[in-house]
Amino acid sequence: MGNMKLLFFDIDGTLITDDGNRHFPESAKQAIKEARSKGHKTFINTGRVMVNVEDFIREPGFDGYVCGCGTHIQVDGVDLLHHTLTKERCNEIAHKCREWDMMAIFEYISHTGYDKEIVGTAHRQILDYFITMKRKLVDDIDSPEFVFDKLTTWFEVGNPHVEEFKNYMSDEFTVIPREYNFMELVPKGFSKATGIDFLAKHYNVPLTDVFVFGDSNNDLEMLKYVPNSIAMGKCSDEVAAIALYRTDTVENDGIYKAMKHFGVI
Repeated sequence: MGNMKLLFFDIDGTLITDDGNRHFPESAKQAIKEARSKGHKTFINTGRVMVNVEDFIREPGFDGYVCGCGTHIQVDGVDLLHHTLTKERCNEIAHKCREWDMMAIFEYISHTGYDKEIVGTAHRQILDYFITMKRKLVDDIDSPEFVFDKLTTWFEVGNPHVEEFKNYMSDEFTVIPREYNFMELVPKGFSKATGIDFLAKHYNVPLTDVFVFGDSNNDLEMLKYVPNSIAMGKCSDEVAAIALYRTDTVENDGIYKAMKHFGVI
């Protein structure tokens, strides 16, 4: 395996545990450092926007970040791509969320937005976490600062407007159903896979030299896109069905074991 490889890692449930402890195993950090020492390039590939990739996740050192499901790509501290929505469109969408009782987190490269007029329990927990992390929050959807690149929404069971909301958004956004009453909405034409495609072309690396690691349904696009797709030991059924290889769980050194298995380290 002498050629330079590109390695892309989801965060939650892949690099760190999703059990609330958010543990980042030392074995995974070591594997990333070893891969870089051998000349390979490592990237975070996440649905999160850049501001929500915490310092402890960045600690091993990465060559770049694909954030917001491919809407923002940064390499060596330089932005290579950032897809934005107009201020007017952001405002229209936020008012539709309010009208149809869709509790939303509006995600931007440098801050997180929400509508102070509509906040639910699960929603509140995430906002409180951002406050604890001293993240910048914009709570007024009519504020001049209110813009976003993508969004996630929650809805109460029995909300009669869910399908109407999906239909309203589906011309412009890809709707990714997540657990329970939660969905992620990403501008069409962007995904974790498009981020990989962009960087594979940037480095002139064939997809046979690209490895991706994921666990949940918003990883499906990138896992389908490359031949070397690795599912974590704990993952969704859909991810398990399409991945080339299934490694161990996060806490049982799954990242390290997979990278050893493929001879990357």
